[in-house]
Amino acid sequence: MSSVMLQEYRQAIISAVWMVILSIIPPDLVRIGALLVGSVICLCNVAHAMRPQVLMEKLQIRLLSLEGNFRDTVDSGIIHQSDTNFTVQIERNVGRLRYRTFELHERTLLTSEGILQEIKAVWKGHSLEIKACIRDVKALERDLEINRAKILKNRYYSWR
Repeated sequence: MSSVMLQEYRQAIISAVWMVILSIIPPDLVRIGALLVGSVICLCNVAHAMRPQVLMEKLQIRLLSLEGNFRDTVDSGIIHQSDTNFTVQIERNVGRLRYRTFELHERTLLTSEGILQEIKAVWKGHSLEIKACIRDVKALERDLEINRAKILKNRYYSWR
């Protein structure tokens, strides 16, 4: 017999054994097991999403995107047409967010020694601080886009 046929026979035997085992187990126990496995998977996903290192990567990506959008807006000359106070405020807020990101990144690196350190950091609210910083970056992105849209709308107002 060829190795392919042997492999198929093994798969058929394994499937038959699992069918027998699952038919012996009461259906309620199977449901409970499925609920437990699903709950464990869900909790693992939530725990992974709350890890400071994962959140830190998201924050850094969002901040780089914000800085890129700001540079594009400045390079295209759009930002110079807006209110000078708004431009200064955006620059100050981007600098403040960059400083906060460096500070949070430093704290994240200090807690990356092991899983217990990460759990302790999450417990102390480090992940919530990173999430708050991500929200601030999103808000600043939104403000920048709103201002950009207003300026572009006014630029093309005469084409109406």
